[in-house]
Amino acid sequence: MAGGSRGGRGGKGKAFRGKGNKGGGRDVRTEPWGETTRENELFESYYKLGGFLDEEEFRKMWATLATNLPNSFRFTGTKADALAVREIFKQRYIPGITAVTFEGQPVNAPEPVQAFPDELVWHMKTDKKVIRRFAPFAEFQKFLVAETTSGNISRQEVVSMIPPHFLDVKPGMVVLDMCAAPGSKSAQLAEMIHGDEEERVKRAANNQAPSIDGEGDYSDDGRSTGLLIANDTDYKRAGMLVHQVKRLNFPNLIVTQHDAAIFPSIELPVPEGSKKQYLKYDRILADVPCSGDGTARKNVNVWQKWTPRDGLGLHNLQLRILFRGLQMLKKGGRLVYSTCSMNPIENEAVIASAIENCGGVSKVQLVDCSDHLPNLIRKPGLNTWKVLDTTQVPGEEKTAHMFTSWETFLNTKEKYEKEDPDRHFSNKIYPGVFPPPIAPSEEERIPLERCIRVYPHLQDTGGFFVAVLEKLSDIKVTQIRNSYNAAEELKGKASTEEIEIDLEIEQDIEPGGPSSGVSSSQVPPLKRKLDDIDEPLPSKKAKNESANEQAESTPTIAGGSEGFIPPVDELSQAEKSTTPVNGAAKSEDSKPTSDAVRPTKLKPEAQNNNKEYFEYLPSDDPTVDSILSFFGISSRFPRDRFMVKNKQGLLLNKIYYTSELARTIISQNKDRGMRFIHCGVVMFVAHKIKAQDHIKAPWRLQNEGIRILEPWAKNRIITCKSSNTLYKLLIEMFPKLPKDGSHNLAEIGDQLNETDIGCCFLRIEQDDEAGFPFPMVLPLWRHPGSANLMVDKDDRKAILLRLFNEANPNIINHVAEQAKAAEDARKEVENGDKEAVNGGNDAEDADADTPMVVDA
Repeated sequence: MAGGSRGGRGGKGKAFRGKGNKGGGRDVRTEPWGETTRENELFESYYKLGGFLDEEEFRKMWATLATNLPNSFRFTGTKADALAVREIFKQRYIPGITAVTFEGQPVNAPEPVQAFPDELVWHMKTDKKVIRRFAPFAEFQKFLVAETTSGNISRQEVVSMIPPHFLDVKPGMVVLDMCAAPGSKSAQLAEMIHGDEEERVKRAANNQAPSIDGEGDYSDDGRSTGLLIANDTDYKRAGMLVHQVKRLNFPNLIVTQHDAAIFPSIELPVPEGSKKQYLKYDRILADVPCSGDGTARKNVNVWQKWTPRDGLGLHNLQLRILFRGLQMLKKGGRLVYSTCSMNPIENEAVIASAIENCGGVSKVQLVDCSDHLPNLIRKPGLNTWKVLDTTQVPGEEKTAHMFTSWETFLNTKEKYEKEDPDRHFSNKIYPGVFPPPIAPSEEERIPLERCIRVYPHLQDTGGFFVAVLEKLSDIKVTQIRNSYNAAEELKGKASTEEIEIDLEIEQDIEPGGPSSGVSSSQVPPLKRKLDDIDEPLPSKKAKNESANEQAESTPTIAGGSEGFIPPVDELSQAEKSTTPVNGAAKSEDSKPTSDAVRPTKLKPEAQNNNKEYFEYLPSDDPTVDSILSFFGISSRFPRDRFMVKNKQGLLLNKIYYTSELARTIISQNKDRGMRFIHCGVVMFVAHKIKAQDHIKAPWRLQNEGIRILEPWAKNRIITCKSSNTLYKLLIEMFPKLPKDGSHNLAEIGDQLNETDIGCCFLRIEQDDEAGFPFPMVLPLWRHPGSANLMVDKDDRKAILLRLFNEANPNIINHVAEQAKAAEDARKEVENGDKEAVNGGNDAEDADADTPMVVDA
């Protein structure tokens, strides 16, 4: 909708007033977190009077919002591994916890969240004082920490797990997570992209068809051809994201650092002389920065800092991010927009504005997902809502105003400009924040009821909003003049400066008039701290702080009065959907780039401002070739996906492996200014020992990448069939392998005696009777006189706890003991020498003090 107002239905309404205390933008809380008063009557009144829930259900919701959030977690990784770890958890820890009683009552044990399938998501509502008192909870906590470190468990809020499910990601899809930090949702998406890849790769390596059921694209010899690009605008938060996703060891993953609202177009290689092609995405997640008022159960700061202008200040940024996502989406692709806010200005208003600006429901439609996650209790999206704002005249009380339509706002604003010119309304109110007008026909109506609202009381969670959008056709946006709003434009005013309001005055609320639909008895008195009223509150995840600043000065897309030309690749050409196939580009709806709107040009920074460099090795690199030959890797395993992370492309310490599409994207875009901060799984690490000259391949396999390589290996495979032998390797570092062939490593020692010095695959097949609940492969180094699992201490402890229930293992390290003994001996000799020296000095001193007798 290029022009005109977007006023909703509703008449005039009187303002209502609320009391507030002094406060500022900073955290003014003085009491401890656990003692923070969970009350905010302006916050409460908006959700009570705004028509979200009926009165009885609102009371249930609000009471739940004021309680602590249950702890929740999810079993991760391949489905087979996740189910196996889940069973260990259920059989070992649940019985002990359920046997605990407190004050004569059984405690609340962890239980599966019914909204999700396969009992892979659990939450725990047990009080902390109970958890601290009883041993079964301490044992469970150690298990939780160990498995989280090893990547088998993700500690994540329940509502945060919902958006990836609605994306319906299949292996082989290209997915973008626009605002990804801290990374829990990205981890879910990565798992979906890879699917049951390991099983299919094994089939392919054994010359069997990898496509078992036709689900997903495994045409790369059983490997998923898909890719996840996880992005965040802040470098530190992107670092958190890297830490989260690195545990999963997925090569089909790139982490970038860009402002989501102007995320750069990713160029794809094309034949020389051809027009440029840009990556389009099958699925996009836009979990945007928001006011986060749905997180009030865990983020108690919300209770003190909530203002109606939080949502108003973020609406523009959210809309820009959503529109950029829709531009980059393929036709037929799906985008999920989500927030942890309950505010319709950040939710339904953003969805309606985006669809209108894209050309209506014939271009972008809301998907009906009522049959997806059927056990998730939800409420439909809103088709009508009210907009709340507060104003103040210096020295007077602050007044809260509830508007039902754009026209109501204009009339009220005009009235106050005449009667009370010192009173200022937020300049973030414009037609797009109100409900859309009545559509000419049902076919043209935006069915906002298809959005999904999850309230805290429905299944004991936080508050959350999800909308699933499908792109049906090309979208275009024309330039819209940047003006304050329609009313200001009519008056010829051009000012767009934000009005800074810091004063807080106590007030009473005035009951709403006809537009509020409530009586004075329904309106509670309001008290609140009014903090930097015109500035948006940072979101649940202060995800896009720099983008928030940019939003203050960037024209918006709105239903009529404010707008912008998105600084993106090819709006007239925006839907040139390109799907990479084997590193090339397959064009869909290709159109020439118009003269008016050209692709975003990135500065060729050549990664000068980045922490990492990504240089791919040639497919015939002799070092890589010698390593792969040493392990007997099949010639079918790709040779052109290995890279190093130094500017010169030198083989210094680590060699990484990535997917084909990741290689294509990084190679094509690394010199265009794209900020890549993570890609690749460590496959090999340089191994330096005294017998270096006697090693055919002085590189060791790395635990992160070994499972990718192992199905293709024919050499240096050591098979473990006994849990006792594995236990010894885990509990003892560098167990001896004497030259005479004697050892106490059973079948592993026998095989190692026939093996040259160097790294090996330790293969462990699934065998429930032997105590192996799922298959494993670990790197094992054969030293001249010993062996050692190349697994770090945390992973050793996690495996010992998982398989052998060893909560506090004493890991023996023979090399460290020998080094300590040598150091102690050296110090002892050194101390002995010092004593000898000191003794000699004492004798000299004694002689010096003795009088000399001279004979006459």
